[in-house]
Amino acid sequence: MTPEEPPQTTDLIRALQELENAASGDAAVHQRIGSLPVEVQDVSLLDKITDKASGDQLSKMVDDACMLLADYNGRLAAEIDDRKQLTRMLSDFLQSQKEVLDEKEQQLEEYKCKLARVSQVRKELRLRIQNLPDLSRLPNVTGSRVHLPYAGDLYNDD
Repeated sequence: MTPEEPPQTTDLIRALQELENAASGDAAVHQRIGSLPVEVQDVSLLDKITDKASGDQLSKMVDDACMLLADYNGRLAAEIDDRKQLTRMLSDFLQSQKEVLDEKEQQLEEYKCKLARVSQVRKELRLRIQNLPDLSRLPNVTGSRVHLPYAGDLYNDD
């Protein structure tokens, strides 16, 4: 897609469908983050660690929480980038649609004017046809044997 060229409808649809599976809509990860133990979130609770085993266990929980949150934050950052790109695409698409709309509205006005002119011609033609004589009521002159003279016969000296 170039800056002069608006995105295709299929590209917009694909981008919108990809956002259906975005990180912000991942309920399972939200559930896991929401259920993180308080111990991995609050530094003041470290005083409760009294032995190496409980420290190692908490360290593993903190590492897992860090990995979960880092992965989720990365997915959120990618989603934000995707949403920004989609916003630009939609903006370009809307601008192109506004231009097409303006063009079509102008075209409609032109065709309305043409329709008005053609309708006026039709009205004038019907009036003219009504005012013409009915040639079918005239006597039949083509069936008679009287012929008009030829131009050459008019100037003979005979």
